[in-house]
Amino acid sequence: MSVENVGQLNTVPGQGDPGPEFDAALAGAWQGEWTRREQARDQAKATGDEALAQHYQNELDVLRLMMPGAMPAEAPPPAPANLAELPPQQQALVAHDPVVAQHSPPAAPTDNVERNAAIPEGNSLTFVNEGDTPLTIAFTANAGQAGIPSITLQPGETLAQGFPTGWSGNFRSTAGDGAHVTLGEVAFNGGVDGNQTFYDVSYIEGNNARMTIEPSDGGAKSGTLDDIVSDAPDAIKARDEHGNVYGLKKTTTSEVFDDPVIDYYRDAVGEGEGYVVPKDDISTLGTGSNSLTVRVA
Repeated sequence: MSVENVGQLNTVPGQGDPGPEFDAALAGAWQGEWTRREQARDQAKATGDEALAQHYQNELDVLRLMMPGAMPAEAPPPAPANLAELPPQQQALVAHDPVVAQHSPPAAPTDNVERNAAIPEGNSLTFVNEGDTPLTIAFTANAGQAGIPSITLQPGETLAQGFPTGWSGNFRSTAGDGAHVTLGEVAFNGGVDGNQTFYDVSYIEGNNARMTIEPSDGGAKSGTLDDIVSDAPDAIKARDEHGNVYGLKKTTTSEVFDDPVIDYYRDAVGEGEGYVVPKDDISTLGTGSNSLTVRVA
C-alpha cells in the first residue's frame, strides 16, 4: 500500500516515499478491482438482483476506505438498500478479495467538532486510557476532511471526541519516536445508506501502543490490549534514539515486506482482528453505530 500521502488511511507523517513504479502498479491493481466490482454491481442492477447489487456496492465502499487516493472522486449512484438485510459486519463481504468505502459527504465545519467527557450526539470516538501514564492521541484526517486537535488523557481517564459528518482518517498515540506506530482507522457515514461506520486497528506501520476499537453498544472488536512487545524477538523491537524499547517495527516499508515481523504479528493478532499487511481486508470491520470506544494503553 502506498504510504506517501499524509492523511490517508494506513499512512504516517514523515515516512519515506515508496518507489514510483511500485506505487503506480499498486494503484492500477486497486483501480482494476474497483472497475470489476462496479461492472458487476451494474450488471446485477440491470437484472433486478438488488441483493447482489448491494453486495458489490458494499465492496466498493470498502475499497474507497482502504485506498481513497486511488479511487474515483465521485461514487456512482448507490443501489437501494434495506438496512435490515445488511450483515452485522461488513468485513465478511469477500474474505480474500480487496474490498471497501463510498464517497463520503462533505465535511462539516470544524466548529462542529466536540470533545466531552460524555458521549456526544452524532459521530464519536470515546477514548479510554487503560495505561498508567498520560497518553496523547494525534489525529490525521483524510484529504478534504476537518482537522481534529490532539487530545491528552490521564491514566484511567475517559474522553469522547466528536467528528463531522462523513469524517474519515486515522489516529495514534504519540508515544515512542513516531517511526513505528499503531494506527486506529475510522470512516463515518459510509455504506449505500450512509449509516455504516468502518473501523480497524492497523499494525502495518508498527506498534507503539496497545489499542482496541469496538462499537460502544457492543460488536466486533479490532486490535488487542495484550502485551505483544515484551516477549517479541529483539530484532523486531522498535527502539528510540536512546535505545529504549517502545514497541515493535512496522511490517511493510515501501514494497518490502518484513516476513519475521509479519509472522510475529499474525501469531499475536488473529486474522480479521487487525491489519498486518496492506491487503488484510477482512480486518475492516463495520457497524451501524456511529459511536465507537477506543481503549489505549
